[in-house]
Parts: sequence; structure tokens; C-alpha cells
Amino acid sequence: MEYFIFFILIIFLTFLANKKSFLPNYNGSGHQKFLNTQNIPLIGGFFILICLIKIYLNKDFSYVAFFILIFLTGFFSDSKLLSSPKLRLLLQILIVSIFVGYYEIHVTPTRIDLIDQFLQNDLFSLIFTIFCFIVLVNGSNFIDGLNGLLLGYFLIILLNLNLNLDNLYFNITFLEFELNFLFFSLIIILILNYLNFLFMGDGGSYLIALFFGHLLVSFYNSTSNISPYYIILLLWYPCFEILFSLIRKYFSNKSPMQPDNNHLHQLIFSYYQKKLKIKNKVAINITSSLSINSFNLIIIFLATKNSNLTMLQLKLILIAISVYCIVYFILYRNLKLYLKK
Repeated sequence: MEYFIFFILIIFLTFLANKKSFLPNYNGSGHQKFLNTQNIPLIGGFFILICLIKIYLNKDFSYVAFFILIFLTGFFSDSKLLSSPKLRLLLQILIVSIFVGYYEIHVTPTRIDLIDQFLQNDLFSLIFTIFCFIVLVNGSNFIDGLNGLLLGYFLIILLNLNLNLDNLYFNITFLEFELNFLFFSLIIILILNYLNFLFMGDGGSYLIALFFGHLLVSFYNSTSNISPYYIILLLWYPCFEILFSLIRKYFSNKSPMQPDNNHLHQLIFSYYQKKLKIKNKVAINITSSLSINSFNLIIIFLATKNSNLTMLQLKLILIAISVYCIVYFILYRNLKLYLKK
């Protein structure tokens, strides 16, 4: 019954947000015009927040408070009340620092002797963990440029963990109905996102990254039979996206803080639009998103089936990064040649 009520609530609020143009995505920015010119509300994160509040409110109110804080940072960004990228980054660092310190979260061990020696120092361990979370939060925001890409990616992670590994950790972390409710909620939001009724927004990408980042670190720290590089592989895409983008912008003499239209998902979108001449932007969005996440599904599935094999995880990470770079440079070159014609 509560699934039905939550479903009706999401549908009603989505309809209302569209009708009243609440928190629209379209404000004239070039990187937003690129994929869509409609007033689609950025409320996907709001529904995820409701879901997490329902699950955790009676378990850990402090946990819920951190969810609300990181969501509000993105919400104020979406509403243009927090337009400074530097200030957003500072707020992220502040919230994540308190979060990591409060819950004593540590990313250890890495099985790299030099790094593990440094991680024995509490201050270095704290800084390293905060850095990892900040990279994930911003990398997740970077890949949130196509319908279903961000949410679909994290759903792939959650499904693989729950279906293919020893789910003892999930049985401890979630009651069965809570885990089912989380799946149900994310799938409904994903469908509405695919159909262009709502977008995740900065609030949604920050929130889902913080939640899954902590979930995966806790999962690794409570499980002795998986490789740390399995966790790295699970998060390779958003983390590599931000690293690649920073390097790309540096060599292009562009500010790393400013958005652009040269991310991989945008190049794939342009390829389908210009080379294959697909007209419908929603169809291009879905096709591009599914293309990327189909590859990620294969990589993550192979990694999950062999989660304890460090060398295989490293090979899969290398394959994923190599495919990313090869596809990126081929598309970038071909699209430049196409535009010159």
C-alpha cells in the first residue's frame, strides 16, 4: 500500500512541478540548452531524499540531517541562489568533512603499501577520505547530463551488489521492505527521468553520490573477501569523468569550474543526433544513456562475479578507462570534421 501511495505522490508532485514550472532546468545556459530546451523540473533528488528519510529517520536522525544538508547545497545551486562554483565546493567540503569525521569513515586498506602507510596517519586518512567523497560527488554531477545516466548507473551498482554477492551486509543495513522500497523508488524516478518528466538536478546528484559512497565504503569495511579495487571499479565512471574533464580543460586553457559540452555523454549524444540524424531529443537521450550504461553493466557484472580477484579488477578498470578514452577521441575528432563540412 505504501508503495502505491509513494507512487501517486511522485506522479502528483511531478505533474504539479511541471504545471507550475517549479525549479525548471532551462535558464539559458549553453550546457543546458545542449540537450533540452523545455522547462523540466529538477526534482528527482527531492524524491530520493523523501525515500531516504523514510528509511533512516527512525534509525539515525543525524544521517538524515547530512542528507538534507548535501541536498540543499545542490538545491540552492539548482535554484540559482548559490551560483558560485567555488562556494559550492567549499560547502561540499565542509559537509563531507563533518560527515566523515562524525561517522569515522575511513577508506582502508588500499593494498598499496605506500598509500596504506600514509593512511595509518589519522589526519592523512581523513583528508584522503574526504577527497574521495568530493571527487565522487562532483563526478556524479558531471555525468548527470543525460536522462537516466546517473540514476541508471547507481541502480546497476545496487542490483549487482544485492543479487550477486553475499547480501549479509544488506540484511544488516536494510530490512527487506526498506531495500525493496529503495529499489522501487529509484526505478520509478528513473522511468520518469527517462520520459523527460523530471531531472535529478545538482541536489539529486550530490545526494545519491553521498549515499552510495558511504554505502560502498561501509560495505567494503565490513567484508573481508573482496578487493578494494572492486569498489574503485564500481565508481570508476563518475570519478574518471571528473579527472578526465579537469585534464581536458587544463590543456584547453578553460576554467575547471565552468561547464561545457565536451563530456563523453554529450559527444555520444551529438553523434547520434548529427551522424545518425535522430530527430527526437528524448529518444537520443535514452539511446545515449543506455549505450553508456550497457557498457557499464557488462564491466560491473564481470567485476562482481570476481570481486575478490584484484588483478582482474585492475584489468577491468584499465579496459573501462581505455574504452572511454578511445571512444572519446574518435567521437571528438569525427564531430570536429563533421562540423567543418
